[in-house]
Amino acid sequence: MLTVHHLGKSQSERIVWLCEELGIPYELEVYGRGPVSRLAPPELEPLLS
Repeated sequence: MLTVHHLGKSQSERIVWLCEELGIPYELEVYGRGPVSRLAPPELEPLLS
């Protein structure tokens, strides 16, 4: 199964849409952006490297 690491207001919304359209099963891991900086949270950083 595919795991989508979704950061609010990001291009990962396209991947979620594509999975829905193609009927691909996926798990959604949602992360929130920093309230002031609007950057990804520190726990998401290892996935971006």
